[in-house]
Amino acid sequence: MIADDRSRGGRHRRARGAGQRTRRFASWRRVAAGLIGLGIAAATSIALSSPAGAVQTLARAKLHNASGAEVGEVTFKGAGRYANRVEVDIQAPDVPNPGGFHGLHIHTTGVCDPAAPAPFASAGGHWPDGVDSPDHAGDLPSVLLTPDGNAYAEFETARFKIDDLFDSDRSAVVLHAGADNFANVPSRYTNPSGSPGPDSTTLKTGDAGSRYACGVVERVP
Repeated sequence: MIADDRSRGGRHRRARGAGQRTRRFASWRRVAAGLIGLGIAAATSIALSSPAGAVQTLARAKLHNASGAEVGEVTFKGAGRYANRVEVDIQAPDVPNPGGFHGLHIHTTGVCDPAAPAPFASAGGHWPDGVDSPDHAGDLPSVLLTPDGNAYAEFETARFKIDDLFDSDRSAVVLHAGADNFANVPSRYTNPSGSPGPDSTTLKTGDAGSRYACGVVERVP
């Protein structure tokens, strides 16, 4: 009987010891899981707050009219290679067609000369060169100005990398006197040459009219 009691006591002690070790192991597992969770949360917080992952101003174009007055600003922003957010701020009381839409485009050359033969013709055609509308990656949404000539617009695009705007002759932003139709002319309409759909001028310019203001795209350090 005494041997049996001792045997049972030993088994009970061993069982209690194993249970304690199991509880301690489970407790350590919970602590380890908590530390891992805190590490992941901290890493996520660092990644989200890191300047490398934040939207930053990459480039800017200050728009001036032919008289030299500053009439607006176009800002290119992004978190990486793509300038995927564009902000437009216009204050142009002397703009033609107030209260209407105005074409806004990136042009092929970073030169904004208001002199003849036509203001800002120095900025070249719609960027990139060699393609027609609607394949111009630099054709931005038209801007609706108030009757006082003011406008603010913000939109997103993934059509170009910021480095694309800084080739050997750079680039410029042009605000036009009229709206851009993006060559969206159905074939049931005839163009001035008598053929259906958009003609070559419409394909290149979107019929946005004369160039009202221009700004060279500059990098922001």
